Amino acid sequence: RERHTITHRLKDLEARLDPDEFIRLSRSALVRVGAIRKVSPMPGGTYMVTLANGQQVPVSRQRSRVVREVLLRL
Repeated sequence: RERHTITHRLKDLEARLDPDEFIRLSRSALVRVGAIRKVSPMPGGTYMVTLANGQQVPVSRQRSRVVREVLLRL
């Protein structure tokens, strides 16, 4: 349950990371694909992602399609 504070914009960090290893869930969330344990559908066509540490991260409507495509590819 570690939290890390960075001074870079998340967009810049995302560009530096391997897109096969990390996925953007919303404007404020970027997670390692290997840490995802469960993806639950939510009302309105969005999802709730549960990570290996038990943390739940909502997926934005804008990113829901991308998340679905990436996770179906695994």
